[in-house]
Amino acid sequence: MIELNLTSLIQLLNFLVLLFVLKKLLFDKFFDIIEERQNMIKSELTEAEKLRKEAEAYREKYRIEMENARKKSQEIIANAERQAEEIIKTAKENAQREAVRIMESAEAQIAQEKEKALKQLQATVITTAVEIAAKFLGKEMDEAMKRQYAQRILRSLGDEK
Repeated sequence: MIELNLTSLIQLLNFLVLLFVLKKLLFDKFFDIIEERQNMIKSELTEAEKLRKEAEAYREKYRIEMENARKKSQEIIANAERQAEEIIKTAKENAQREAVRIMESAEAQIAQEKEKALKQLQATVITTAVEIAAKFLGKEMDEAMKRQYAQRILRSLGDEK
């Protein structure tokens, strides 16, 4: 059993005073420091969570910007390829038209040269024929007779054509 005597009461009172002094001098400050540390840790965790969310937001923003840049670069490349193909196509068409024009011009020039050569040949043949006829007939022909004979030859050649 518990005996209550004066010594026990003094010891109990002494213990309570010591407890009160320790509480006021030591425990309150200790618990205040622990509470401050808990508050500081909570605020640092809150700040870290806030920074983590900001970092995620920046990372997402960066990812979206990179995706947009990639799409734009692909569009630019596609446009450049289309323009290059169009330029090549236009150049080919222009080259083909130029080739056709050159061929037509060459054919026309060949036809003109051929016609010119035929006329020169015809004039030479007629002149030679008139001179041979004049020698054959043994006559000297003046210019009017030569012209008249040449016209007859031309008419006869014109009928054969």
